[in-house]
Amino acid sequence: MAGKIDLKPYVELVTEEISMVVRNVKEKGGKRFGRAFGIAGVVIFIAYAGVYAPPQTRSARLQKEIDEAKLLEHYGEQYDTTISQLDAAYARLPTMKDRDQWLFNSVRDSLDAGGLVTESFKPVKEVELQGLIYQVCDVTLSLRFGEFYDWLLRLESAKPLMQLQTLDLAKTMDSSGYNEASCEIATVIPKRRYH
Repeated sequence: MAGKIDLKPYVELVTEEISMVVRNVKEKGGKRFGRAFGIAGVVIFIAYAGVYAPPQTRSARLQKEIDEAKLLEHYGEQYDTTISQLDAAYARLPTMKDRDQWLFNSVRDSLDAGGLVTESFKPVKEVELQGLIYQVCDVTLSLRFGEFYDWLLRLESAKPLMQLQTLDLAKTMDSSGYNEASCEIATVIPKRRYH
């Protein structure tokens, strides 16, 4: 265990030295020590300007460069994150080359996969808004709830993305266990992919 250092004797010694210097200056007058004070002031100024100030200036400049580099790194990480999110979103959307028949064919394929027959399958409607093309098709069919659930899972998990936008599901009175489903299925196609 380290021993305690008693600073009291050192503080007393420094206090005595200061009081002796002050007493001598008072006794002999300030003119006698003027040259020594002047030289001491010049030495202190040269020490400050030559030894202390340049490293401080350099240190401040380097700290500024470090802060700028950290800020650039932060913005770089944000950019990379945004680009990866944008790429993930684009990967889930159809491309412009798929614009003509993709939604119609994909809905038809999802119906065929479950052996479902539609009562009505209207053509795809398209609306362009702010660089995005929104496509919607209307489908009406009669099916059991289990079949509907399986078809809904196929639609919602499709790649590229298509989703059920509206749904009207009603029990049919004439057929036992069947439901009448009217759906709007939609997708979004970006006209331009930003990179």
